[in-house]
This record gives sequence, structure tokens and C-alpha cells, in this order.
Amino acid sequence: MKKYKEMTKEQQTVWKQRVELYGGLLLIFVVLAVGVRWYNTRLLAGEGIAPTPRKAVKELAVDYYAMEDERWAQDALGDTGYLMSQEGSVFCSLSMVLSTCDVTVTPGELNRAFIENDLYVNGKAADLTRLYTLYPGLSFCAPKDFDGKEITDILRKNKACMVRVKKNDSAYWLTVVGATEDDFIVLDPMGGDETHLLSEYGNVFALGIVK
Repeated sequence: MKKYKEMTKEQQTVWKQRVELYGGLLLIFVVLAVGVRWYNTRLLAGEGIAPTPRKAVKELAVDYYAMEDERWAQDALGDTGYLMSQEGSVFCSLSMVLSTCDVTVTPGELNRAFIENDLYVNGKAADLTRLYTLYPGLSFCAPKDFDGKEITDILRKNKACMVRVKKNDSAYWLTVVGATEDDFIVLDPMGGDETHLLSEYGNVFALGIVK
């Protein structure tokens, strides 16, 4: 390709037009990308989103844990005033996710570990971001915005993940274990060990990942 100074005036004019065209297209792409990200984040904070898979993913083998299991159903969740059978979906789902990370731990054991290691914020909320203190090498993160691609990518790495939905006006966690062409497959801590479709629970407000 000739250097700009070596071009004729006509060639320089064509070159400038191309730069302006491609620059304009790039600007439009950037604006759209930022806009989609902002819109997605706003939906997560307010109305939530309905993520769809990018492709079908075979259902993962996951250890199922139920909130109402008699072994931990009556365990207190820190100083929250709730029992595992009432608001323990977060520990049940996290235990299921951890089972795909080569960690076997029951919701009862996980809750006790959080209490004993002061991982409840003021005794009221479990600080999942400090999971690494219990399992060095593993970390929990909850991206501010996401869509079906992130969830699909996690599943394709043979890892389950957690999604937060609303159930009876409360925050409730499900474990995503696979995907069809049109929907994600989840395990419900109160729904028995049979799988369900994520769309049955409405929109998603948060994604939890252990990596």
C-alpha cells in the first residue's frame, strides 16, 4: 500500500473517505456495545433478564442438595433469623456448584464454615466473595452484567453456576446444570432432584460463578 504522501490527490480523497466511513462504523459499534452493556446492567438491577443459551449443553452430573433435608433444615443461617429450610437456597446452590469444582461439601457444613470463619457480614449476610478463605484456589464472583453467552461458556467448561431469581418476593438461587437449544436446565433446592427449565422461574437478577 502506498504511503499517503505518495498518493495522487484522487487517491488521497478516496483514502480519506474510507477512513471516515470505517471510523464512523467503528464509532457506531462502540456506542451500540456500550448501550447494550448499560441496558443489560439496568435490567439486572431492576427487571432482570431472560438469558438464552448460545447452544445446547449436555446436563452436568451434580450432587443435589435440598433446603429441607433433615440433616440441616433446622440450622440457623448466622444471625439472620432464618433457617436453612427457609432461606438456604444460596448454600444449597453453592454446594451443588462446588461439586463440579471437585469439592464435596453439604449446605450444612458450608453454613457452619461461614459462621466459624466469620464470613457473615455482621452476622446477617453470607459474604460469598470470601469463599477463597475456605477453599484456596477457588473464588466466587458475580458479574454486574451478563447474558446467555457467559452461562453457556461456563457450562461448556463442565462447571455449574448459580442464578438468582425471585420466589415469593424473596431472592432465591438456582443451580444451572445444562442447556437445551432454547432454555437453561436448572436444579431447584426446593424442587426435588429432577431438573427444571430456567424460564419457569421468570427473569434472572444475578449470576454467581465459582472459578
